[in-house]
Amino acid sequence: MSRVRNVLCCVGILAAASVVYGDARQLGSRAADAWIATLENPNRVAGLKIDEVVSRLRLRPGSVVADIGAGAGAFEGALAAAVTPTGIVYAVDIDQGLLDHIATRAKTLGLSNVRVVLGKFTDPALPVRNVDVALIYDVLHHIKDREAYLKSLAGYLAPGGRIAVVDFVPGKGGHVADAEQQISKPQTDAWMAAAGLKPAEEIALFDDKWFAIYVK
Repeated sequence: MSRVRNVLCCVGILAAASVVYGDARQLGSRAADAWIATLENPNRVAGLKIDEVVSRLRLRPGSVVADIGAGAGAFEGALAAAVTPTGIVYAVDIDQGLLDHIATRAKTLGLSNVRVVLGKFTDPALPVRNVDVALIYDVLHHIKDREAYLKSLAGYLAPGGRIAVVDFVPGKGGHVADAEQQISKPQTDAWMAAAGLKPAEEIALFDDKWFAIYVK
């Protein structure tokens, strides 16, 4: 999927296209309804391994979670259930249409602990600075200045807070022809180090994606 190359919003089309875009022209190239239809395709959703990913985050009741690049909100239900009853899930995106969709679905499903956040291109603009876990699923490669964005995101973490990244192994996924969108775990390790985080865990869950957790 494409993203606005100068964006740094913050996750994605979820899992395969979250909410951080990289070029304003791309952001405006498709309406929210078109993105939603793509993001909620049953085959794509099945490949996200939502329950498995969320279980590996080791969330607890009361945890504060930020879904960076929430897209159509595929992860919100599982995240909300994991932190119930007192935890909060912040669904961050730069597309208000996608956020409206998430808010409507959360209300329909009775997910009272989901909050939507309109992020900025270079800052998730979260309303709190006590985030326990930030999930960036198939979104980091869409961010132009990844190091700067991760430094901004780190500022919203609680002490000991974690950032979980799932992204395609270079040479795999839907952007193999675009060298700028190929990012590796070693590269991400360096960006995280600059943001004050260190690797905590690497999880083998996918054949075509790497999944790593970093701690502040």
